[in-house]
Amino acid sequence: MKGNHPLRLAPLTCLAVLLSACGPTIGDACTSDKDCGAGVCVTQAWTPGGACSLSCVVGGPACPAGTLCVRGAIKPNEAGCLKSCKRQGDCRDTYVCNVANNSETPVCVGPAGI
Repeated sequence: MKGNHPLRLAPLTCLAVLLSACGPTIGDACTSDKDCGAGVCVTQAWTPGGACSLSCVVGGPACPAGTLCVRGAIKPNEAGCLKSCKRQGDCRDTYVCNVANNSETPVCVGPAGI
C-alpha cells in the first residue's frame, strides 16, 4: 500500500520546524533595518557589510544569549548588542574577535574596531 509513511514525512517535518525558527540574529549581515526583524542594521566602519543589533543599556537588561551590550556599538553615543566570540572562527568573514570599547569579553567587530 502506497501512502505517506511516517518515516518519509519526518525529514520534511524537521525541515519545516528548522525553517520556522529562522530569522535574523545579532551579527547577521544587513543593508537596512528591515533585514533585522525587530533590531537595527548598523552600517558603521566597525560593521563592514552591516550587522544586525539591538539597542541596549550597558549594565541594564541583558542582550540575547551569545551577545553583549557594548558602548557605541550602534552609534558613537548609542550602545548595542554585538555577537560574543571566543575565537576568530566565531565571527563572520572580515570580522575580528576583539574587546571593543572596554567590553567585558571579546565581540565580533570589523578590523578597524569601534
